[in-house]
Amino acid sequence: MNRRLHLLLSLALSALLLVSAATGLLLAGASLSEQFGQLHAPGDSVAVVTERISQHLPNVERLERSANGTLLATLGGDVEEPLHVVDPATGADLGPYAPSASLEWLRDLHRELLLGSTGRWLSGLSALALALLSLSGAVLLARRLGGWRRLLTPIRAGQGSLHWHSVVARWALPGLAVLALSGLYLSATSLGLLGDGSDDQPAWPEDVQAATHLPIGSLAALRQIDLAELRELKFPSAADDIHYFSLRTDSGSGFVNAVSGQWISFQRNGAAQNLYETAYALHTGEGMPLWSMALVGLVLSTLFLGGSGLLGWWQRRRRAAAPDQGVAAEQARAVILVGSQGGSTWAYARQLQTQLQGAGWPVHLAAMNAVQDDYPQARCLLLLAATYGDGQAPDNASQFLERLAAVRWAGRGLPVAVLGFGDRQFPRFCAYAEALEQALQQCGCPLLLLLQRIDRQASGELNAWAGQLGERFGVPLRLQSARLPSSAVRLTLQQRQLYSERGGQPAAVLRFAVAPGSSDFAPGDLLAIRPPVDTAQEDSAPRLYSIASATDDGFVEICVRLHPQGLCSSYLHALQPGATLEASIQAHADFRPQTGAQPVLLIGAGVGVAPLIGFVRKNESRRPIQLYWGGRHASDPLYAEELAQCLADGRLQHLQRAYSQGPTPAYVQDRLREDGASVRALLQQGAQVLVCGSREMAAGVRAVLESLLAEMGSNLDQLKAQGRFREDVY
Repeated sequence: MNRRLHLLLSLALSALLLVSAATGLLLAGASLSEQFGQLHAPGDSVAVVTERISQHLPNVERLERSANGTLLATLGGDVEEPLHVVDPATGADLGPYAPSASLEWLRDLHRELLLGSTGRWLSGLSALALALLSLSGAVLLARRLGGWRRLLTPIRAGQGSLHWHSVVARWALPGLAVLALSGLYLSATSLGLLGDGSDDQPAWPEDVQAATHLPIGSLAALRQIDLAELRELKFPSAADDIHYFSLRTDSGSGFVNAVSGQWISFQRNGAAQNLYETAYALHTGEGMPLWSMALVGLVLSTLFLGGSGLLGWWQRRRRAAAPDQGVAAEQARAVILVGSQGGSTWAYARQLQTQLQGAGWPVHLAAMNAVQDDYPQARCLLLLAATYGDGQAPDNASQFLERLAAVRWAGRGLPVAVLGFGDRQFPRFCAYAEALEQALQQCGCPLLLLLQRIDRQASGELNAWAGQLGERFGVPLRLQSARLPSSAVRLTLQQRQLYSERGGQPAAVLRFAVAPGSSDFAPGDLLAIRPPVDTAQEDSAPRLYSIASATDDGFVEICVRLHPQGLCSSYLHALQPGATLEASIQAHADFRPQTGAQPVLLIGAGVGVAPLIGFVRKNESRRPIQLYWGGRHASDPLYAEELAQCLADGRLQHLQRAYSQGPTPAYVQDRLREDGASVRALLQQGAQVLVCGSREMAAGVRAVLESLLAEMGSNLDQLKAQGRFREDVY
């Protein structure tokens, strides 16, 4: 409901909000320019400044000081232009004051849309809409971040208009709420719905005796008031036999006897007037240059939020309205159904569709709400389902569970696999995908694969699931993360170091020169390399390799195992120093050590050591880092010399190796089990665990960690929710 309210308000009142925001931006800019351009008389009282001005302008009848600091004098007598700007420091006449016609027009447009009282009602409606948008936006943001307590926590890296919509909204919402509420209050006072306290006036002077007026500079009451407090000062009028000054200040108003220089009466502003003055200052920024600058930023953020929100809505609508792709449902051998709120899940469905079709599988692709009663030719059903909000179904999947009981394909036991997308910072991470799997099993559908939960589109988890699915189908499948920003780079091979495994395939550490400033990267980021088309034939999908270096190293380093039928690995192993290639670097911020001094437990096997050695290299603070690594033979361990150096200088605290072939074969998970007591101690100290390597190795590591955590009264899901367990598996 909150999301629909947010969307409907944005769509229905977008034009009105756009006018309010655009005019508000121009008015805030004009106010800021006026404040920075003012002359000042620091510390001078109203009496002193008024005496200066009277010496230059003897016929002055009134002084008025705007909230932005402009001092205006109204002249009496027969003068063509009675309103003049004066310098408070010298009292000099700076010339006639000509208010800007364009600014007055903008103010009228902002306040009443040039429509009089009708326009004031519409402006009030605009302020109410902004208040409701701020409230509903805060609710939606809290839901997305996992609760109100997380509103001030960092928002994880992402891309796209909706990600930046959330980032900007999180910081702008408090200011926008102030802007909306102050505007709503000012509209209510202008329409007479609320009082502004202007009717409260001091007692009117009576029987002030005529006598010689004291010099203005000696009036005691005016000497007590600093110029910065002045709003308006009216001079006595000899023609009307008036012998007192009328004075209005920031704190109140009153009358001063021109003969004695004492107060006749003074009344402080009441609560209503103070509220009005505060709301006016907050809404306009007048007299507050820092807040005026903040208002400029807030109005710019309003324009950005409106544009990015409408763009995101249009993109979602376009994706939702996209026709079904692939063959007809009756002809499909594989059916892919998608439940997506933001649209990113469609990218993975289309990757699967393309690869399966390339292997000769007729594929039908549709939204989950478009599920058919039967798929007579289908051998499998793949459901890619995101979880929205607090465990809810996406809009285009909201009817699926209701229709599930009536479909014929469930009754005949069509094999299914569910891939869930979500964010672990939410309490009900992938809850909708879990509900799907449970409902499908209850309907009698066998599972091709157990549910895989994807945390923020992590590429390692995606490819672990795709690899298992590909094995079932006899088709090589891989998924490239759609959220990872990438930057193209041209690389030149500097050096290669070959590690020849006895009885196995060699691994090569390849170090490429990269042009300075061409891209930023860190250990754990990914290098995407596409084999040349002439050697890759029809399969030219890019391969992803973990990076072991950082931008300040000046080179990109990867570790590649040669696979007999591997097109990209064969291509890379054949490269000689001096060879060049095109690639792209993809950020992978979810796979790197958290900041802080807590221990880090690195676990890898084979060439999965690449990002781990990068983390060790950059451990300049000497935080406790332990590395568990598994290989095949002890004769040629990867990075042996460098790891020894890191142990010696303290960047690496402890190293455990396991070799699967030799006199005492063991796997890396065996070493973890043997060191169970010390591993538990690390976990109790808040250690983060990073795992990189094959999915078989990762499964064994998870099993050991689960048993160790169970002894501590915890589990791996809790560790993941804390951001202390991350995998990059393939």
